[in-house]
Amino acid sequence: MKEKRIYQCEDSLEGIFSAVYIAWASRYGHDNIELEVLGMEEEYNLKLFSEYIIVKNNPENASKVANSIKKKISHHAYQMVVRAVLSNDKRKANAIYHFLVRGFAFGSKVEDHLSDPYVQIIFELNRYVGNDAHLYTGFVRFTELDNGILFAKIEPKNNVLEIITPHFADRLSQENFMILDVKRKIATVHKSNSAWILTTISEEELATLLSVTEKKERYERLWKTFFESIAIKERENKTCQRNHVAMHYRKYMTEFMDDSEHKSDALRGKLGRNQEEV
Repeated sequence: MKEKRIYQCEDSLEGIFSAVYIAWASRYGHDNIELEVLGMEEEYNLKLFSEYIIVKNNPENASKVANSIKKKISHHAYQMVVRAVLSNDKRKANAIYHFLVRGFAFGSKVEDHLSDPYVQIIFELNRYVGNDAHLYTGFVRFTELDNGILFAKIEPKNNVLEIITPHFADRLSQENFMILDVKRKIATVHKSNSAWILTTISEEELATLLSVTEKKERYERLWKTFFESIAIKERENKTCQRNHVAMHYRKYMTEFMDDSEHKSDALRGKLGRNQEEV
């Protein structure tokens, strides 16, 4: 019995595709190969009888994998894989590899093999990321900075920033705005009547962006006052509210800021109130 080969890669499309290329080219046998994203593997839980190989990013190899998926499987399968990469699920790299193994064998019909566990995971991750992105299009809150730029902060579980930005670019086409993913230190920047770009943020830039301006504070107080003024106390239903807006999404929503009830609920959430998860 062969020992397992576990290829570890960067958490990115280029990183996972680079690992797919190397693993496939090894001809070691697909059943003997696993892929892991560095940083997502279980710490201090190395598998016995396994060889660990770290794969460096290779843009050329990653491009070959991307082109092969589009030509030999389908463009839709490629989009599904890309969305799966954006998830925070530690199974994603391995699921993508084995999904592609089946895809290169069956072509576009691989999507019909819903009983296959790896195909199931890819569909599951697509729904997971898609649902997260959909919710954030309604939960993002912009603040107008002193220079007139609209600024929003998010900390999504999945890397949905690139998915949600076109939604706001379409609706705020004449505005200059930035959406910052605090957790991943990336941001999308949109210039009025122009295209948007994705950029990485340095620690210094992050500290500057997170600093609260006087104008921002006024905006947040105004929004919270409005939110409270339209609420009828007798009709408040905190449980229903939590079911519609889970605690995870409230951190940067101005109507929930400085809410003592929210803070106590968040504490209880840490103690195991999993019903608050969406």
